[in-house]
Amino acid sequence: MHNFQVSQQPGHRPPNSGTALLGEKYRRRNRVDPTRDGDPEGRWIAIDESGWDGEQLLGASRSRYLIIGSVAISDEDALPIVEAIRREARIASAELKFSTSFARDGRSRQRGVLNEILRHDGPLGSRASVYVVDKQYVVVAKLIDLFVETKAHNAGVDIRNTGEARKLARTLFTDGSRALGSDGFSDLLQAAVDFAASKNRGTSAEEFFNAVEKAWGRSHRRNVSEVLELLRACRTEIDAHALDVQNGLWLEALEPLFPAVFAMSRLWSIRIGRVNVLTDDQKVLTDRHLDQLHADLSGRGIQEFRYMVSQVRMGELVRGESSRHPSLQLADLVAGAGFQVAERHAGHPSPAGEELYEAIIPMIEENSLVPYDDPRLMADVPTN
Repeated sequence: MHNFQVSQQPGHRPPNSGTALLGEKYRRRNRVDPTRDGDPEGRWIAIDESGWDGEQLLGASRSRYLIIGSVAISDEDALPIVEAIRREARIASAELKFSTSFARDGRSRQRGVLNEILRHDGPLGSRASVYVVDKQYVVVAKLIDLFVETKAHNAGVDIRNTGEARKLARTLFTDGSRALGSDGFSDLLQAAVDFAASKNRGTSAEEFFNAVEKAWGRSHRRNVSEVLELLRACRTEIDAHALDVQNGLWLEALEPLFPAVFAMSRLWSIRIGRVNVLTDDQKVLTDRHLDQLHADLSGRGIQEFRYMVSQVRMGELVRGESSRHPSLQLADLVAGAGFQVAERHAGHPSPAGEELYEAIIPMIEENSLVPYDDPRLMADVPTN
């Protein structure tokens, strides 16, 4: 075990910088100065991701999972921890990144240091969180969210707070392949992505509705047929969504990073009160997208995840460059470790996944976008 100690003596503070993103889309919502709790009012949360593929949810290039790592820490408090990690793990680079200093074979010493800061009594034990997004499940959940839940909401019926929407999504996800055959289920999901993604691949509302009809006619399991019957009744909502996308009224409907950032902001607010959120300068988080997310979190926007708006005390929502924000470097380590554990669960083992999963599993949020409630299932690995 390493003698991991965090010095409270002030260390080298990186010079101020904004973001590496350039252009009209990224002129606002940049955090230049190091973050400090209480500046402005509230605690700071740093968020980073691993495994992002945008709206490419099927056949994704990297993984079935997107991981959001978040740490309830300011740059001021993160700096001595980052310096201690670099010292104890013998890392010479100025910026901590999981992919370069912890993921590779032969980095057991470095991962041992990381395990010590992540354990329950370590410097980040109660400050770190892992939010898991199953990209395949997101497609199914969006079918319910965009159409069935919208229809119910417009009729004054709440199927989200009651848990009915989640139940419908899990039914279709869990039993869809058995009811439609693996090819039939894959065809339905691909039609949903081709229709609902912002970069529509030419799939019209008519073609998508026909895909739903075909799936319903093919289903030989009653519970799946009942879910598809609800989708068949959503032709008005399907047409309206197509028109909204055409008119540029939607954010990217299938982008999983938006609900993930939203969910983590909300969950931290419930735990610690008013929060300010610093995200890594991910290109999809434009000023317009952050404006909309901030409005939704503040209860002033139109968010399809309506049930999440309550209990949020939101301050700033800004982006920053990880090389200039040590809190984002810690979020990167949490996200990277979480990604290796998710890969292990998906049947892609690695020394990093094996050495880190015991520390990561307790950090996984129960409200993650996965088709089950118990995060401990992420410790399981395929047996065949």
